[in-house]
Amino acid sequence: MKKTLAFLAAIAVAASLTGCGRFPSLISGSDGPDMERTTEASEADEPTTEDEDLFADIRQECSKTLNNEQKPEVAKVLLSGICDGDIRSYARITDLYGVDVLHSEVVGLVGPPVELTFTKEGLKEPEIGFVYNKDELRGVPEENLIILHYNGKGGSYDTVNGAVLEKEYNRITVPIKEDGVYLLADAYQWYGAWGLDVSGYEYNVDKSQYDSDWERGGDTGSIMELVDKQWAMENAPDFHVSNAKQLASATYYVNAIADEYEPVTITLEDDIDLTDMDWKPLGSNLTGRHGFTGVVDGKYHIIKGLHISLDYEDAGFIGYSTDAVMRNITFTDAYVSGTACTGIAGGEIYGTNVWENVTVHGRVDGGNDDYGGIIGREASITFKDCVCDATVNGAVTEYPSYRQKLLAETPVEETFTLTLNDDYTITRDEHKGFQNLCWHVELDGVQVLERGTEDPRTGEPELVLDTQYQWIKGSSGRHTIYLVAFKGHTYVRVSNIIEYTI
Repeated sequence: MKKTLAFLAAIAVAASLTGCGRFPSLISGSDGPDMERTTEASEADEPTTEDEDLFADIRQECSKTLNNEQKPEVAKVLLSGICDGDIRSYARITDLYGVDVLHSEVVGLVGPPVELTFTKEGLKEPEIGFVYNKDELRGVPEENLIILHYNGKGGSYDTVNGAVLEKEYNRITVPIKEDGVYLLADAYQWYGAWGLDVSGYEYNVDKSQYDSDWERGGDTGSIMELVDKQWAMENAPDFHVSNAKQLASATYYVNAIADEYEPVTITLEDDIDLTDMDWKPLGSNLTGRHGFTGVVDGKYHIIKGLHISLDYEDAGFIGYSTDAVMRNITFTDAYVSGTACTGIAGGEIYGTNVWENVTVHGRVDGGNDDYGGIIGREASITFKDCVCDATVNGAVTEYPSYRQKLLAETPVEETFTLTLNDDYTITRDEHKGFQNLCWHVELDGVQVLERGTEDPRTGEPELVLDTQYQWIKGSSGRHTIYLVAFKGHTYVRVSNIIEYTI
């Protein structure tokens, strides 16, 4: 009877702490090597068989303290549930930030994404909680906090409904149905990225008053020693730069402040000397979505002494971009090194654009692959009147990018035959065994389209290319069309070339 009373007392204490399924208000004790159990089932003697039934109905909680310097918004993640025995036997919490790129780059991410692993049979009525550092929210209102769950089957992030915000404890909790990846997010940024109504979540904040993910990462070199934040905010997004301080300020804006895909223009108004400076790329994909989008116009000026040395990829004056144009600029005495995607003017550049009058003189150490004199990795850049006078991994190169090098070294096999018809449509024959076969279309030497050769509606081979795809930039001019397929590490020509002028 004495033992039974002890267990009933323990249940009463646990119930008062958990509040009908809520987490306890006080979190105490020191962390173990991985997780701590913060709600003990009982301190009584070993239970009898009768007592074990009572023990099984107690809600327990385990937690993991997160000491993540790059994402310090979340201090602790909590997991509670009803289980028989120590909850840590059934559950595990893992910090995924920087480990899983997909989850680490979610728009509006607040703190690290975490993965919960538990057995449904062992842990009943599970509930997750995030304890946040209010001072680290960087202006995000507490009311904007939502919890997302990654739907592995659908490849989407779903809002977990029913979350309860407890401001007095800096905590948000919600019942969950399954384990997997969970993360805290800012509703304004998250829903806004999908074009949803965010009128109920709007807020104004001066981002320059807070350390960005890029600054938290610590690899800012000489940039932050030179930055004038006020000048950056007043001149964005159209920067006219005349010296290293202004160029550093523009770089800071792109890497720390600019929204994803926000167009930025950088125009040189004078030659700039970066000698003896530890420079960093303009546009970073290392910490969040801050790639460069926009135009760099040198106005025929020179950047001297660019020195970028990274122990990761995307090394170049522009580090990472999905839509960048560079023109009328010269780099002299440049040195750029990285593990991959390394070039003097650009590291990893996507998008179909023309780079014109870009000249580089210097040295590139590019790691294992995707290294070039002007750009490391690019998929469809047209280089017009560009000059590459550089050594790449100790060898002199004339190729502006790694793709251009591969194209020059890969023999062309014209397996397919294209025929130009009287109405300017183009007919092709059919051959099997080619990966990602595409129509390649240029106008006046500039790529304007690369289109798959399968009908997207039926999946059947598209044997005729209509003029609507050849003339998307106008019918006047010199048109060049051929087929490409992915071979080795890039797309190579696999047909004869059709060329005509209207």
